[in-house]
Amino acid sequence: MFLLLCGTVILLASCSVTPYSDSEFMMDTQCVITVYKKSDLEKLDAVFEALRDFEKKTDRYEEGSEVSLINRYAGISPVRVSEDVFSLIAKAKEMCSFTCGAFNPLLGRISDMWNFNSSDHHIPSSAELACIVLAASDISSLVLDEEKLTVYLASDSLSLDLGGIAKGYASTLAASMLENMGIERAIINLGGNVYAVGSRSPSEGWRIGLQDPQGGGGSYFTVVNACDEAVVTSGAYQRYFISDGVAYHHILDPSTGYPADSDLESVSVISSDGTLADALSTALFVMGSVKAESFCSLHGIKAVLLSESGEISYIGFDSAES
Repeated sequence: MFLLLCGTVILLASCSVTPYSDSEFMMDTQCVITVYKKSDLEKLDAVFEALRDFEKKTDRYEEGSEVSLINRYAGISPVRVSEDVFSLIAKAKEMCSFTCGAFNPLLGRISDMWNFNSSDHHIPSSAELACIVLAASDISSLVLDEEKLTVYLASDSLSLDLGGIAKGYASTLAASMLENMGIERAIINLGGNVYAVGSRSPSEGWRIGLQDPQGGGGSYFTVVNACDEAVVTSGAYQRYFISDGVAYHHILDPSTGYPADSDLESVSVISSDGTLADALSTALFVMGSVKAESFCSLHGIKAVLLSESGEISYIGFDSAES
């Protein structure tokens, strides 16, 4: 048996399966694609090229990217974007409404205040956050024109941040490309945001271990099966800083602008739609265990919730799976 470490998930596979992998650093993480025919390796160049192009258009810190232009012209004018970026932004807006604001793509300016991507962290005051939180709470401020393919932020207080959904969209894009190339089995790992293409065998899906937040990088607290599905995990343990003995994690509650006060340790969503899985893993964490479980049951979402007390909830699984 071999273990392929995937950040928040661990792929468990039989030793009879020979993996062939290629990787690149992009989207601020190590991206690895694994195939199971050596002849398929050469096909991965086109997939990585598409992912690089996608990153160039959606990275809000990249000067000249479509998302950075949307933010630059916030409160000034609409910006025309490519079809895939428009589709992603439309999905982000849809997910905000679907989750009643628990997922919100308009928190870029608030995230920048916290400065999680630097060692020079800042804890904003409630007064600093108030106006932006209020502006971001109105998702109608994200104005989309499908006919013209334009995106407009109606307030200059807002900044579009697709970090909580872009990797899920990218993984689904990559999976679609692989399938169109005739690749029947593959694992796409975008820094722990995983899409399992096909199945490990005709009778069994890929076995994926969910990382134990309290253990080392190779330990997992449970295993899920995935076949043509994304497995995406969000947790407070993934990125945080400590100030005066208090830990501040990067998953922000859109209603306050502060790290979500959640009783969950991690949330994993399993779905054939990687974009949905990415956004929902964040939203469910923000909701907390009671609301998250109710939401998943109501909407038929397949998820694993790990509480701070160590309780594991399997939602949407067949009894044989959990």
